[in-house]
Amino acid sequence: MDVMGLNDLNGSPQQWNPNILSMYSNEEQLSWLRNLAEAVINKHINLQGSTHLQDLVEEAARLDAQNARLHSMFDAVTSQYMCTCQKNYKTIGHFKRHLEREHNWHFLTAAREEPKKGDKVAVWRSSFMKAALILRDTSDAYKMGDGNRIFLNAKFEMLCANVAGHTKYQLWLWRMMAYEQAILTPKQAFEYKWNTTANLNGTIDGNIPNDNLVEICVQLVKKKIKEQGSNFTFNSAQTTALACQIQDELRENIRYQVSMKPSGKSRTKTDKSSDINLMLMELMAGDIFENIQGRQFENFKNIKDVFEKVNLHKLHIWISKQKERASFEMM
Repeated sequence: MDVMGLNDLNGSPQQWNPNILSMYSNEEQLSWLRNLAEAVINKHINLQGSTHLQDLVEEAARLDAQNARLHSMFDAVTSQYMCTCQKNYKTIGHFKRHLEREHNWHFLTAAREEPKKGDKVAVWRSSFMKAALILRDTSDAYKMGDGNRIFLNAKFEMLCANVAGHTKYQLWLWRMMAYEQAILTPKQAFEYKWNTTANLNGTIDGNIPNDNLVEICVQLVKKKIKEQGSNFTFNSAQTTALACQIQDELRENIRYQVSMKPSGKSRTKTDKSSDINLMLMELMAGDIFENIQGRQFENFKNIKDVFEKVNLHKLHIWISKQKERASFEMM
């Protein structure tokens, strides 16, 4: 609304009027949408002087080069780090201290940054929109079975999980990317990438994640076993689990052949436009979409950008340990 100059949801846009799209070709319409998205990103998401992701990439490259030099000095036969001065060390900590003390090596450490005097409300807005857009894009990617977007967003989701302290999801996302990029063969990686979802309804956006499909199957098996009461045994439970999918397919085929309407499973759609309009009016009244230098967010005075909060040195150590563990498990 702010970029298009809309006063409310039902208003007429003063800029970026979509009514002219009917006169454009498909390529021109795509270019128009891309330019509009870039205008929104540049004005409300990418704050001026914000290079957090680029800084993470450059610092990670330096840490990788530093670790590569250390590992090149490791002798697998003696399981020791061998220095050019003929001294050997069993642990990397002692070896790094020797290099710093005797050879003037400088190892990268996490630098303490002074808090920046910017618009803290704009930082909050930018961080919220980044996380919200990643969530929305990932949801659409799973619905459409788009493996490229699923694995691309997994990188950003792993950073967000690291910031929030969700180690379980961070580990799952790292292993998900490791399987696709390094562990599996190219054929297996391709199948893994493009078979992370299952389509139950046959529509373009009707895919669901495979783990959700497993939960649906588990609930169905539990329901069938519960119907048997105290008479069920291991063999009957096993037979039920194998037969549930066949029974479900038969029921769907019969329903299709007799043109029977399926029982209602979806909730009634409610009109949320009035609620959305009210929230937007409150945000606009609070100048949330403006950039005002020196403004503070009273509830979170030291708020940082979501990717600025990533402690790359701790994350790099954690990833290095996971790589080492994976190398042993693959042997």
